Amino acid sequence: MLSELVYKFIQKISFIKKFKIYDFGKEIIFSFLIKIISKFFKDAIDEKLIVMGGQKGGGFFGNTKYIFQFLYKKSNYKLVWITKFDKILNELKKKGYIVLPQFSLQTIKTLRKANYIFLTHGFYDILPIDFSPKTKIILTWHGIPIKKLHRSDTLIFSKWADFFRLNLKYHQYVNYLLTPTKRNLEKKILASTFSFPVERIIELGYPRNDILINKKDNRKFINKLKTRYNVPEKTNKIILYAPTWRKDKQSGFPFSQKILFELNKLLKDSNSIMLLKIHILQDFVNLSDYENIKIVEKTADIQELALISDLLVTDYSSICFDYLLTMKPIIFFPYDFRKYKAKWGFYYNYRDVTPGPIVYNGKDLLLLLKDINKIDKDFFEERKKMRDRFLKYHDGKSTERLLDFLNIKYNK
Repeated sequence: MLSELVYKFIQKISFIKKFKIYDFGKEIIFSFLIKIISKFFKDAIDEKLIVMGGQKGGGFFGNTKYIFQFLYKKSNYKLVWITKFDKILNELKKKGYIVLPQFSLQTIKTLRKANYIFLTHGFYDILPIDFSPKTKIILTWHGIPIKKLHRSDTLIFSKWADFFRLNLKYHQYVNYLLTPTKRNLEKKILASTFSFPVERIIELGYPRNDILINKKDNRKFINKLKTRYNVPEKTNKIILYAPTWRKDKQSGFPFSQKILFELNKLLKDSNSIMLLKIHILQDFVNLSDYENIKIVEKTADIQELALISDLLVTDYSSICFDYLLTMKPIIFFPYDFRKYKAKWGFYYNYRDVTPGPIVYNGKDLLLLLKDINKIDKDFFEERKKMRDRFLKYHDGKSTERLLDFLNIKYNK
């Protein structure tokens, strides 16, 4: 497929990423060319056409996945998913979904006609076309940030973008930005980060979190997920380690061989396992010698992992706020706290938004893992307080709320 060939070619010449010309070509020249090409296609809107993408074309998860699945089951809209990977395209087609490769003329034509477009990260999920002013575009995003975001640092916000009239700043093509929060402070943070009007930020909850409420007591569904993620039957506890996304491997893996050995023994003795979702680091970490420590695929759905797990270990990731809907215990493990704070910074005092014990090294983490029930009990009220502080809804109906707001019809 052309889409994946283009992606693989870019990966092969990734050494040029360290040069500014790479970013200029990717964000300015490529976007300009796609916009020019797209103008050859009419923007005759198809009222029944809804297009979605996610994770910069690289995955089928996040808010858009759950909106797509909901509408597929409960509506008559023509739903189209866009991806850059053959594997995802083929898997979704087997489910009966309409899927298009990211880099294709058919994709450009479809985007020009879409009545609604749902995204997780921005135009990177699909293509930077000349969007029709009649198309409603919703950026669903994916979290309440603890760490500072720097979305406005890209060339899309530069004078070059203005010179080429790309109109790809968020406020220029996105109609609404979704958030699960309830306070004006978090809305102002998002507005500042995305250079986006606060009045167009809609606090309706995240569709991807509905599963944490609606499926929490569905043992058949949960057992099916456990099988998918290779969790052995009769496993006592599942610990999910999900640190924040880091740009490169230089941040390091926080577990020494000694700690891994002791951790594996602790897990084995308690008939438990640890699932690791560690982003780019999984390409550099080999855990084949540790039977009870498993790395999940990059495309693994973090909401599914949150649902099946009994404890979350994280650092600065906003997954901790989603996890509060489960009311299960959380350990905070910011092993590189000082370095990370100096480089990125935080929107809050870290201790004020971490409803669980904080440890900074593997040895102390092992001590905490010996008594998960105590952590659950000791920090239950803190988790409840933090959930009620940050999350406006806990009812599992965020998908319906969003669709009702947009006047998208579905079977109730």
